[in-house]
Amino acid sequence: MIKFSKDIVRVILRHARSLAMWVGIFVAALVLIGLGVSWRMQKAEFCSNCHYMEPYVRHWKASKHADVACVKCHDYGVRDLTAAALKYWTGTYTSRPKANVFDKNCLASGCHELRLLKGTTQYKKNISFDHAAHLDKPLRGEKLRCTSCHNQIVQFDETISGGHMAVNDKSCFVCHFKDAGQGEAITGCDACHGMPKTTVEHAGFKFDHAPYLKLKVECKECHTKIVKGNGAVPENKCYSCHVERSRQQHTRDELHSIHVTTNGIDCFNCHSDIEHGNYEMVSALDIQCENCHVRQHNGPKQLYMGIGGRDTLDMPSPMFAAQVSCTGCHTHLTPQGEPLALQERKEAQRASCVTCHGEGYDKMFDNWLEGSQKALSDFESYLKTVKADAASLGGNKGSRAKLTAAIANAEYNYDFVKGSHMPHNIWYSLYLFGSSANQVKAAMGEINSSHKAPELGAAVIKENSCLTFCHGKKPLPEKVDYAGKKLPHQMHIKELEVSCKNCHSVNDHGKLQIDKEACKGCHEGGM
Repeated sequence: MIKFSKDIVRVILRHARSLAMWVGIFVAALVLIGLGVSWRMQKAEFCSNCHYMEPYVRHWKASKHADVACVKCHDYGVRDLTAAALKYWTGTYTSRPKANVFDKNCLASGCHELRLLKGTTQYKKNISFDHAAHLDKPLRGEKLRCTSCHNQIVQFDETISGGHMAVNDKSCFVCHFKDAGQGEAITGCDACHGMPKTTVEHAGFKFDHAPYLKLKVECKECHTKIVKGNGAVPENKCYSCHVERSRQQHTRDELHSIHVTTNGIDCFNCHSDIEHGNYEMVSALDIQCENCHVRQHNGPKQLYMGIGGRDTLDMPSPMFAAQVSCTGCHTHLTPQGEPLALQERKEAQRASCVTCHGEGYDKMFDNWLEGSQKALSDFESYLKTVKADAASLGGNKGSRAKLTAAIANAEYNYDFVKGSHMPHNIWYSLYLFGSSANQVKAAMGEINSSHKAPELGAAVIKENSCLTFCHGKKPLPEKVDYAGKKLPHQMHIKELEVSCKNCHSVNDHGKLQIDKEACKGCHEGGM
C-alpha cells in the first residue's frame, strides 16, 4: 500500500504541469458554466426548463416589478441550483413552480427600505396602519412577513385583489377576527378605525358617537354583527398540497411556523374566508313590536317615529334617531300578559336610563311620567273649555265647519298621544297639542276676530317643558354665577315663577340667553 502511494505521488510530480493545466481548464470551465448559468438564471425563461411558466411570466411582465429580475426577489443560490439539478436529472421535480420571497429581499437597498415603513399610514379611507406593529414582534404567536399581507405582488388573482402590490383583506380578517367574540375584533375596533370623532349618517339619521364613548359603551352593543364566516380550515384544503398527511401530527404553532413564517403560505390558502363589514346593527330602525304583541303597539310605534298625528310635520323622537329599540327601555318582564297576545309584557324601567346615560338619569324617567300626566290633564281641561266656548259662538256654516274640524283634530291628537303613551315622544306630543290649539284659535278668530280663545295649560307649553319633563325631580342650584354676580336661581323659579325661557333656550338645550328686557320689569336699570 505504501509502495502504491509513492508511485502515485511520483506520477503526479512527473505530470504536474499537465495536470495543473487540465485542472485550470476544468475550474475555468466550471466558472464559465457558473457565470453562464447565473446569467441565464436572471432570465424568466430559465425557470421554464422545468416548470410551466407562461402565465406567471405574462403577469410579471405586466406588473410593477417587470424591470426586476426574478432572482432579485426569489432566492436561488448554489444550494438551490444543485438541488434543482438533482431533481431535474432524477425526474422528481414538479411542473408547478413554488417560490419564496423573504423580507430581506423586499427591504433591500433600492427596494422597500425600512425607512419607508416608519409611522402610520392610511389604508383605504378610515383605517390607520402601522407596519412596525405588524413586523417587529410576533402577533397571535406568528411572525408575519411582508408577503403575509402583500401576497398579490406579481401573481395576483383579480377576484381577490385590486391589482399588483395591493393588500389582500382576507389575510387581515383571518388574523383580526378568527375566534373573536360576536361583534368583536381580537385587537379591538379602535386599533384600526380609531375612536369615531365625526357625526355619521345611518339609514337617514345622524348619529353622534361622543356621548356613548364617554359612557364607555362598547362597539358591539350597537354593531352586533361585523363578520361573515369563521375562518375554519377544512381538511380538504390540506390535500391540495399534501397527500396522506394529517395536520393532527403537528400543533397549531408548528403548523403556522412551517406554513406562515418559513414558507410564506397565504392565510386564505388554508383558512376559509372571513368577510368584515357593518352587517347588522341593533334593531332600532326595525321596530316590530308585533313580534311579541298582536297589532297592539301601532300607536306607540308611530308616536316614537314621530308620525300618526293630524299634522303634516313628522318629528322622530331623539331616542328613535339614536336608534334605541323598544327593548332598550322595556326590559322588565311582567307576569301579566296582554289580553289579545296572551304573552308576557315588558315594562320600561328607570334603570334603563342609567344604563345608557349614567347616574341620575333615573329621575328623568319619573319626570317624563309625571310631566306627561300633567300635560294630558291640562290639555283635557283645555278641550272641555274649548267645547263649551265653541257652543256659545255663532258663525256661518262654513266657519262653524272649520271650528268643528279643528276641535275634532285636537281630540284625535289627544286620544292618539294618550293611547300611545306620551313619554315615547314628548316633543312631538307637545307639538301636536300646540298645533291643534293654533287651529282652534284660528277657527274661532274667523268666526269672531275679537274673541279670545282659551289658553293652553302651563304643562302643555313647550317653553315650560324644562321643569315639567326634565328638571322637576332634580334640585336646581340655589344660586348660579352670572356676570360676576351670584344670581338667586331658586328664588326666580319658585317664588317669582320666572319662566326658564327668559334665561335659557328651549330649542338649543339650556343655552344661556338672558332676556335683559324681561329683567327690567323687576330690576330698575336692568341687570
